[in-house]
Amino acid sequence: MGNERKNNDEVEIDLRQIFSVIFSKIVVIIIVGLIFGVAALIGSKLFIKPTYQTKISMIVLNRQSQGTTTYNDLQSSTQLTQDYMVLIKHRAVTGKVISELNLDMTNEKLSKMISVSTQSNTRILDVVVSSHDPYQAKQIADKVAQVAADYIVETMQTEKVTIMGDERGEAPLPTKPVSPNLKRNGAIAAILGLLLATAVVVIRFVMNDRINTSEDVEKYLGLSTLALIPMSEDLDDSKDSSGSKKKGKKKSGKSSGHSSKKGAK
Repeated sequence: MGNERKNNDEVEIDLRQIFSVIFSKIVVIIIVGLIFGVAALIGSKLFIKPTYQTKISMIVLNRQSQGTTTYNDLQSSTQLTQDYMVLIKHRAVTGKVISELNLDMTNEKLSKMISVSTQSNTRILDVVVSSHDPYQAKQIADKVAQVAADYIVETMQTEKVTIMGDERGEAPLPTKPVSPNLKRNGAIAAILGLLLATAVVVIRFVMNDRINTSEDVEKYLGLSTLALIPMSEDLDDSKDSSGSKKKGKKKSGKSSGHSSKKGAK
């Protein structure tokens, strides 16, 4: 019971020392965090190309009979949205888009620039195009919607596909990049810098096994401190008040013995 209490006291003292060391280095830790944050901002601005995105939507209706649209038509169109998502990124569509826009890229690269999703329980398909050039993103989105609409009607024998965009029925021109997110990158880098600096301070403190104070002697060696030897040159008896060494003066054996006793008390 006594040993457990002693160990708990030692852990509490160590934690206090660790927090004390961290607090004493708090300025350095904050500076390191700021350096990491600023470096991330500058790096993201200079070395990462901005990416722009634009979106255009499509509605596909699979009408099974002539006349008015029935519930079965709507249900069938909703179930076929997964097929439409595959057709939009088909090589027949991407190849025609590349040919008509004279794009210098492969079908695989264009397919990676296009993402297709569907809103839950709807017939609405959202086509999102990402590019480093905002004008290119808009052109590709508009052309993909047009080519895919014709391809879906021809392949699936559906009604005409409705394209939904801006007031002109086109994909909007993106004005702000979606990545890189400068604020997020800077904040993450600053937090990592703070954690790294704190970890270095704690590790250096834990790994430091040198005896620095008389309390360390009693704590780690179990010995009592009898006297302290000052290391300041101002207390050196071999120098006078002007800082120059005294000459021709030697301590007698008697006085030396008296000093030793005094220091041993």
